[in-house]
Amino acid sequence: MDRLKKYSTREAKTLQHIYEFLLSNNMTKTTACFLEECRTLNMPRPSKATETRSSARPALRISKDRAASVIQSFESASRSAFMQTWDDLSDEIKQIDEYRKLTFYLHVYYTIIECKTRVNKPDICTDDDGNSEKCESSMEAFRKFLVQRGAEFSTETEFLPYFALPYVFNPMQHPSFKNLFKENRWCDSLTKRLEDFILDIAISSSITLVPGKDAQKRKVTKKNFKMLYKEYRPLNVLAAELLNALENSIRGQSINLEIILKNCNAVVESGEDNDQNLDIIDSQFDLAVYKIKLELRDGNSTKNKLLILQALRWRLTKSDNKTDTVIMIRKHDILDLNRSKADRGLMKWLTMTNGPHPLQQMISRLLNALASFHKGRRYLASSPFLLRLIVIQLISSQHFWDAITCNMLLGTLQKLSTGSRERKRMVEYGLSTWLADQLVRKSEFTGDRNKYEMYDLEYSLALFMNLCQCRSAVRDCGSRSRNLFKSFNVFMSSLDVDIMPCIAGILYNFFKNPHMIAVAKEEGLVGVIERTIENNINAYPSAIEQLVDVKNILLQNKHNNVMNLSDDDEDDDDDDEVDDEDDSGNEGESNNFDDNEDIDSLEAELDEDDPLKIQPNGEDFLANYKTINHKNNATPDQHNTNNNNSK
Repeated sequence: MDRLKKYSTREAKTLQHIYEFLLSNNMTKTTACFLEECRTLNMPRPSKATETRSSARPALRISKDRAASVIQSFESASRSAFMQTWDDLSDEIKQIDEYRKLTFYLHVYYTIIECKTRVNKPDICTDDDGNSEKCESSMEAFRKFLVQRGAEFSTETEFLPYFALPYVFNPMQHPSFKNLFKENRWCDSLTKRLEDFILDIAISSSITLVPGKDAQKRKVTKKNFKMLYKEYRPLNVLAAELLNALENSIRGQSINLEIILKNCNAVVESGEDNDQNLDIIDSQFDLAVYKIKLELRDGNSTKNKLLILQALRWRLTKSDNKTDTVIMIRKHDILDLNRSKADRGLMKWLTMTNGPHPLQQMISRLLNALASFHKGRRYLASSPFLLRLIVIQLISSQHFWDAITCNMLLGTLQKLSTGSRERKRMVEYGLSTWLADQLVRKSEFTGDRNKYEMYDLEYSLALFMNLCQCRSAVRDCGSRSRNLFKSFNVFMSSLDVDIMPCIAGILYNFFKNPHMIAVAKEEGLVGVIERTIENNINAYPSAIEQLVDVKNILLQNKHNNVMNLSDDDEDDDDDDEVDDEDDSGNEGESNNFDDNEDIDSLEAELDEDDPLKIQPNGEDFLANYKTINHKNNATPDQHNTNNNNSK
């Protein structure tokens, strides 16, 4: 039976892929015949998820010939000819965020190309036939572009460094731009990016054939396999040594047990020595925490602050001793979170309202990475001011931050919201109602979402789901319920089903209020949920199970848990039930099980698009803050105590 079940599953997936291929290539007649034959032959009928998405948002397509002509025009035509071809693309394509970004970078590209041409062929710029104007045409076009559309890009930090390019007298010698001209790497990267964009539209499908969850599972499995191989490699060496001795003994050859035991002991000791050597190195050359805290708090070098924060984050995302790094940061309060106010510590940079600052992004990335660990969340939650500061600044001052800073702080709040105390404080600060308004606004967006917008939406939904475990949050959002249900209709009809667990969790908590059930029915939520279940039941059964529970609540007009909880004990959480034994100062020996579970959940966005490219960085830079004098590793308070004792 297991073999038959596996065959049936593979058959259903194969039929689904064929169906998606036919639909993505607009083979409607063939699709109809295919479905009819599946029904006649009693084969699994493919899901209609694609039809729902297509009806909600038609796939953007251009012909393969048109795609080839655009790429060929970029490679061979002049700037004006290609930009005309680029501008002739359909309005639907122009609404894509990647098209907008490429338009900006294409002006930079042609400016670079023509500056190089001017140097290689100076006579082009000095003849009497008007070629001088041609040589400066890209600069002029870029200037006009910035005058007309500069405000549109000025709020995004990735474009700001290029704003001065058309106004610099000799950009090839200017320190800010000379790297663009040294090698062709930047231009080659843009060419590849342009080709990918055009080809994705020409040959892409609006369906993801392989679910992202399967890819993530394979990634985790591969990582676990590598760890298993690393752990068992010494055993394989021992087994080979003993097997060789056994074979020699069977052949009648003499064997020397002392040599065999010596070789086996050497293998075992080499593994132990590696761990011991690391401990010895770490103990002899510890980070001078006092120096780091002093630099972060009172140092005058912004560059040093940025590099320290980046290096600490990399210890959390890339090293093997992640948990030890969390313990070190918490034990020594490196981020100055235990002071009563933020006005003198590192977090004061989050309150700046004079525009985005790189320190804000580095701080927010590190906070989000710390929040991925159980001990890190406890450290952040112990601060008397941090949670309120993030919530208030996110609500009132988010337009002073760049998109990555906002996303990182939103991710931090989402991870902190796994604790019931933190949830209730967030609701008290007004986060739930603000987040509800943000979700309504996000549902009105009609273009393609870039990766920053998708991160924003996914973590907003996850955070809102956690907050809705507090009944006070549901009550506060009562006046917004109708607009929220309309938004959920849009999300379920047009977005990836991976967000369905969050929406199902929100609805499950909303429907503990009988009034919410009535409003949801008026907004047609039952029909949307039924269509979502029907279209995705084969592909995502675990996500659909939660929607089935929500649908049953709507149909029965009754929530089973509506009377079981009071406002005071409505939610419990593992973060709050753990005792405080690791606060006793013996953190180095505490159980690391909780944090080991967190390691695989660190998202790639923590390190992606990092604007800090200064060398040396990471551990090479932290070497400046290492010392063999253990007394230098003391905190400021311990340092003062030692001085008093010496007197």
